[in-house]
Amino acid sequence: MNEHLDSLSDEMLAKMAKDGNRMAFDTLCDRYLPHVYNRLRALLPREAVEDVTQEVFIGALRSIHSYRGGSLFRTWIAALVRHKVADFYRRQSRQPEVVPLGIGTGSLAALDAWEEHALVRAVLRRLPDHYQETLLLRFAEGMPFDQMAGALGISLEATKSRYRRAVAAMAREMGIGQDEP
Repeated sequence: MNEHLDSLSDEMLAKMAKDGNRMAFDTLCDRYLPHVYNRLRALLPREAVEDVTQEVFIGALRSIHSYRGGSLFRTWIAALVRHKVADFYRRQSRQPEVVPLGIGTGSLAALDAWEEHALVRAVLRRLPDHYQETLLLRFAEGMPFDQMAGALGISLEATKSRYRRAVAAMAREMGIGQDEP
């Protein structure tokens, strides 16, 4: 990868890619692949992550001309990820659900982990978008709070407060920490 391109901002690279610079687009792809992949791992079944990751970057290539620069590139690619996740679940709802019955072939712990992961994904989708974004930045992308604040466009204190509210909402939705009657 060109060292000159590595030093440019996402927004500058997006503008160059919009003008037809393929190396600038490739640099953005290299920069955002881990973020997109980890975010999709948090939102989709394991077997769909690679395909949807590819769909995100194909979609980005096809629609880079629509990037106006009014928001951060990170925000634009996150919106594209949300759309591809919605497309995935829309396609799934049109097909009969197939549940693997390999009880004898796997361990009970693996089945429990799969169920837990499915529950977390389902609960996360029920949260408001701003809570989803906050939790995904922190857990799927491993972003520290100061970087989260920049990505969200809010103060560090507001980011931490939103994070606490998002975690509390997630716990409420999952029934964690609620007293039994």
